[in-house]
Amino acid sequence: MAEAQRSVVVNVTREKFWSVISDYEKYPAFIPEMRSVRILETKGNVQRVAFEIEIAVLAFTRKVHYTLEFTNTPPEKVRWRLIDSDMVKGNDGGWTLEPAGEGKTKATYQIDLRLGALVPKAVSHFLAEQSLPKLLEQFKGRAESLP
Repeated sequence: MAEAQRSVVVNVTREKFWSVISDYEKYPAFIPEMRSVRILETKGNVQRVAFEIEIAVLAFTRKVHYTLEFTNTPPEKVRWRLIDSDMVKGNDGGWTLEPAGEGKTKATYQIDLRLGALVPKAVSHFLAEQSLPKLLEQFKGRAESLP
């Protein structure tokens, strides 16, 4: 199990940052590892979304498929939980968005990631902790670059 939490201040409003984190189908446009995203179902504030990513850690490279169920509470937070995956055993987490002064947002990302028994622990720790700052910068960059 690998747990991680990080925050970043983004120079956009909560509403604008919310629009970036909740537009799942656009993730491949600014997250290079994301190969595809497909919305499977929407019921009220709950969405099921299928993802395919390609992870490369040390000598380990693999495409991973997983489905998450998101519960959206705009513009304050989004929570997710794992529904199905070919490699991931658990993926629970979320975003919490707080005002951080005029036109700014403090975005906190939290994840609890559990990979299969055959996956080296170094891989799960890398994904949860090492790649998290990069992921936050990708979302920050996307939000701040949009008109």
